[in-house]
Amino acid sequence: MAHDLLLGKRSRDWSIGSIVLPAKQQKAIFDKIDEVRYDVRTAANNAKLGMLALTAAVGFVGAVSLYRTVKK
Repeated sequence: MAHDLLLGKRSRDWSIGSIVLPAKQQKAIFDKIDEVRYDVRTAANNAKLGMLALTAAVGFVGAVSLYRTVKK
């Protein structure tokens, strides 16, 4: 490996993760990480939409309550 690094015969990235894992396994792990990040972003967006709906519902109840109070 050191000989390949010195002579530049390897095009592979020799960072710490690359030394420990073969390129195929490293790519599979990075793909899994990307999938998890996508799932987390999707869950966060769903939580935001839920909070928006809940806020709108509470606001609507408040407006109706205010309308009823003013009407009486």
